Amino acid sequence: MLETLRARRWRPLELHWAPEQIPTSAQAEIRQLAAELQLPFLPSTSEALLRLCGARDHQGLLAKMPPFPYTDPAELAAALPEPCTVLILCGLQDPFNFGSILRSADLFSIHAVVVPTTGQVDVTPHVVRSSVGAVNYLPLTQVDDLADYCRQLKRRGIRLFAASEQGTASPSETDLSGSLALLIGNEGTGIPAELLAHCDAQLRIPQQGHVGSLNAAVAAGILCYEVQRQRTASH
Repeated sequence: MLETLRARRWRPLELHWAPEQIPTSAQAEIRQLAAELQLPFLPSTSEALLRLCGARDHQGLLAKMPPFPYTDPAELAAALPEPCTVLILCGLQDPFNFGSILRSADLFSIHAVVVPTTGQVDVTPHVVRSSVGAVNYLPLTQVDDLADYCRQLKRRGIRLFAASEQGTASPSETDLSGSLALLIGNEGTGIPAELLAHCDAQLRIPQQGHVGSLNAAVAAGILCYEVQRQRTASH
């Protein structure tokens, strides 16, 4: 929650806090941020916060939040640098997967994350926590039609790569140094065929061991790292 206040992007409607659970060193900053953002600031107790959120891991600070402020797709597209890396999530259902992917995207300097308006878990408290606050700093947008968005990227010369168990291309042996978009599939159904049809290649992460597939969040993290590794090596 403190990271959300610091980012100043997703403004809470009101704050509830139990000072006895918050380190003294953080209390002054919370008060200052609440004042600067002109937030209703409501003293409470640990037990009262538990009743509000139903969980004991609130750490003494809760906020009533409006819907997440997604970036406008046209504004996001206009702001993409050259080269750019776009992460396209094809309808994730698990908030912890979503949050973990956002954490990796921020860590490895992904320029935009795109999700569909339907069939995708929204930004929830679970997503925020599992992203460790990264959701507050990433350009995150919703689009109605992922296939049309992929076509728009292709027209701009941005290559598309799908993470797929059926892929034949190794990430480390594929040129990922230019502008590109990485597609990560739904946990159960993967990437729809209509989206795979737009991809320049399907990437399969080499695996050994007894488990036959990688978690979506782990696969996304590995691919984001590989893109950053190649870009760093090329400079």
